[in-house]
Amino acid sequence: MIPNVLRQAAMELRSLLLLRWTLLLPAAASIWMLLHTWRLRPESSQDINLYASDTHQMLLMLTTAIPLLLGVLLMRRDLLHPSAEWLFRLPLPAGGWMAAKWLAGLAYMTLYTVAVGAAYAASALRHGLPAASMWRQLALYGLLYEHAFAVSLALGLFLGVLLPLRFSLPAAFCAWVFGSLFLQAYIRPVYEWSWLKAFYLQPLFENSLLGNEVWSWPLARGELLRIMGFGAAFSLFLLVAGAALLGRSKPPLNRRRPWLLALVAMLAAAGAFAPFASLEAARDVHRAQLEQAAASPDERLDPAAYRFRLERMDLRLELAGDGSLVAEATLELPTEKGRLLPAERGRTLRYKEPGIVSLLLYPSLQVRSVQLNGVPIAWERKGDSIRFPELMLDRGRPVQTVEIRYGGRLDEWLSGPGGSESYLAFLRSDALYLPASLGWYPLPGGDTLLALDEDGRLLDRPSSALTPGAAYEVEASGFRAPLFGTLPEEPSADGAVRFRGVSGAGLTLVGGRFETVRREGEAIRIVTTPGNRDEAEAFLERFERRREGLEELAGAPLGAVRQLFFFPMHLIGAPVEAPSVNRSWHAENDTLFIPQTEHRNLDGYAEDALSDLLLFGDVGRGEAMARENALEDPSGSESVALAIRSAYAYLYNKQRGPDEPYRIEAEELPAWRSMRALIQAAYDRGHAALAREVLEQFRSRGLALPEPPRSGAGERMAAAAPPYVTVDEFMKEWRARMPDDRWPPMTDDEGG
Repeated sequence: MIPNVLRQAAMELRSLLLLRWTLLLPAAASIWMLLHTWRLRPESSQDINLYASDTHQMLLMLTTAIPLLLGVLLMRRDLLHPSAEWLFRLPLPAGGWMAAKWLAGLAYMTLYTVAVGAAYAASALRHGLPAASMWRQLALYGLLYEHAFAVSLALGLFLGVLLPLRFSLPAAFCAWVFGSLFLQAYIRPVYEWSWLKAFYLQPLFENSLLGNEVWSWPLARGELLRIMGFGAAFSLFLLVAGAALLGRSKPPLNRRRPWLLALVAMLAAAGAFAPFASLEAARDVHRAQLEQAAASPDERLDPAAYRFRLERMDLRLELAGDGSLVAEATLELPTEKGRLLPAERGRTLRYKEPGIVSLLLYPSLQVRSVQLNGVPIAWERKGDSIRFPELMLDRGRPVQTVEIRYGGRLDEWLSGPGGSESYLAFLRSDALYLPASLGWYPLPGGDTLLALDEDGRLLDRPSSALTPGAAYEVEASGFRAPLFGTLPEEPSADGAVRFRGVSGAGLTLVGGRFETVRREGEAIRIVTTPGNRDEAEAFLERFERRREGLEELAGAPLGAVRQLFFFPMHLIGAPVEAPSVNRSWHAENDTLFIPQTEHRNLDGYAEDALSDLLLFGDVGRGEAMARENALEDPSGSESVALAIRSAYAYLYNKQRGPDEPYRIEAEELPAWRSMRALIQAAYDRGHAALAREVLEQFRSRGLALPEPPRSGAGERMAAAAPPYVTVDEFMKEWRARMPDDRWPPMTDDEGG
């Protein structure tokens, strides 16, 4: 029967292509892809894979209408034709007839996959995308296209058999709207029913798990393969049920057999749905467990009051063959007469339970043993904490050693408002994200690792990771993906990766097929996706000139930043209404995170953010927050701190020209207009070096702006208030260094 089915499929395909217009639609799809990827806007991201991902979403949403319409027409064309009775006399059963039409339709729809893929490949080659990255994208999206077309075509054929043409065409249109758009854009965001994803006709529209070429497939693989398995079984059921319905026009010899086969196919489809349903159920159960360990809005406490000092931490990490983490952590905790010391000087250490020492460890990780000063002790695990009595500490030791063996899997998926999805942390052999704040290693004290917002949704707490002045030594082995951390790594000949350094913000680990972009003579490297390599190289070339100017202004090397992480980061952190703006750029240790979107790229704003970090130590974009606080000191006088920062940008622009200007933060502030006149006068009189000395006096005292909250829990990693410098303080330094000339007056300057 198979040769007969293939011959019939070839006849069906030939009749389709003879329509001529059917050859124009794949060409139109390829032109759409070319229009969006051939020439990228210079002011936007230069990552072709980012644009191609958005284009695939729209193309697949529209093109799934074609196999639905095609399936109806392929069926009704024959059932309504006068020769249908003759056709039914062919030596081909109803099932073979349905299979032939499905194969012909899928072969035609493959033209769309090939045409769109060819257009993407042409653009990728034009932009110099690495071949490995291009082929991975072609394979991923080709698989998604073929799956969507196969399911849609089977549904169209079934509707064509089930209903007359005047009903089947409107029904196919409604099925397309519902399965390709309505379920994703409305039903799931409103009701947050994740199991509905199995019934999408195409999985791309409003899918926040895709869009990162390095992480998307490792993270979505388990879910997509389960959905595709169910889609294949459901498509088979539709075809078998359609063949049974054909018995009304082409009666089989055994009238019961088609319906029995349809029943078996329906049960098989239900069985194929079970793996996906179990995945979603396990996620819901796990999330409920995490919510029990999270602090509600009225239960959150200041972590700093409960955090004790950590002198040193040694970590040994290994990825086991089953994908779980096996870890051993050794903490050295300084004490005085058997009492732990507060992490921040000047504070009084508090315990959440009197006399009980508490270490934070993420709830998904299981503790195997705890030793204190080399002796096993009795301990308790409760939620996200490991507890033991303070009386167990040795009063005669100035440093207590705690050894903890633990491990487990980390796949911390969350679903948020609007149906957005993200991961608090994940661990794969080829992809991982382990943020310091999540407590994937034991943290000394604090409140909780997780919190709930007003709507009961899980949030991370970035300030959990703060460990002032702690020395870290970390060794990781068993990972296939390259590893990157927010502490310097050291070369190793045994295949392990080692990180070592002193940190106040802990260690965040990132892994995947990321590219490392360097430039000779530039200390900063960029860790990014393959599609961003050219943009990263251009940024480092530009920033080499910026660094020279900044170091000339500062009079010293600026080496506070070792690397930038630049790639789409909507997959990490607590999910939000708009995943593309999940978190703004922020710094941890010597690493600057710049989440990439189509309109957040390595442009002049990124240069300014890196410049502010090098010059002033900013760990986030605090300018807006500084303006909101009106930059007033407790006496009510206006602070000129933002104006002093702007003076650096002004002098840089004066000396380096307007090609890559350093943006002025305080452009509209009256204090800046007065200070600009002073700086300009000093520059015109040849006293620019003296003006820089004045500015350096205030930079050395601290001009870092506060960091906006990094999550909905309101967690900050830096000061919550901007620096305060009065006009009088500034003018006192100015007059002490400048010649006794007449200078333009500063606003509110009492000395004139």
